[in-house]
Parts: sequence; C-alpha cells; structure tokens
Amino acid sequence: MKEIEDPAAALTVSNLAHCYMLRMDKHNVDGVLELMTDDCVLDYSDFGRYDGKDELREFLEGYVEGETGILDSFHLAINPWISVDGDTATGRWHFLDLGHVEDMGAAWLAGFYTIDFTKEGDEWFINKLSYEAKYFSPYDDGWVETPMAI
Repeated sequence: MKEIEDPAAALTVSNLAHCYMLRMDKHNVDGVLELMTDDCVLDYSDFGRYDGKDELREFLEGYVEGETGILDSFHLAINPWISVDGDTATGRWHFLDLGHVEDMGAAWLAGFYTIDFTKEGDEWFINKLSYEAKYFSPYDDGWVETPMAI
C-alpha cells in the first residue's frame, strides 16, 4: 500500500467526518451545515438525496422534528480509508447506526459512507456524502431475519 503523502490532511478530513456524525447525533442543524460546501450533495440512497445547503437544511430540520421517518440515530464509524490529492480528499467508513425509526422502533442501520472533501483556502469541507445501506433491520428481528426493512 502506498504511504499517505499528507497525513495532516488525512487526519483533518477524518476529524471532519467525525464532526459531521456527532453533530447529526446531537441534532445540530447549523453545525452540520457549516461543515458543507455551498453546492454539497448528500445522497442517503433510499432515504433521499439533497443538493445544496437549502435542500439539506430542509431535510435536517425535518429530521430534528421527527418528520423524516428516522427519529433519532447514533453514528458509529469504523475502518477509515482516506485518500488525499491536493485540495481534494475521499474517505470511506463502515457505518453502524443505532436508530429509532418511525413504525419500527429500535433499528440497526449498517452500511458504508463515502465522503468527498474539498479544501477552500486553508479549511476543509464536505462536498459530497453518500450512504450505501447493507442492512436496515428492526432491532428485535436483527439483520438475519430482516436484512432490509425499506
């Protein structure tokens, strides 16, 4: 495997991804938005795609108000893989979420995050975040009995 050429940038974008997840878990809409580029794209697969900060704000406010179907979540991200190329970077994480889902109750969400970052001036931002689901299962059934509840 090739050595990481810019470890400071790799660590910075990893921290940025963590900050996004923490702010989502704390329902900090403004805090999430300040991490994003103006033309950001968040693609949550079956949970929707949001282009730009205005669409993202509308989704996040609905999420906080319990209007999106996912009432709460607790992000756990592991196995980071980060590639930096100048003023851009891409990170991938395995993702496990302890969720609270409308009409389901407690739920397991597991899959993969891919996040594209861009550096503007001396600051990094999230430009695109994609979530690919592997499992979306009721807690009681687990992912063996009900691998995809969508």
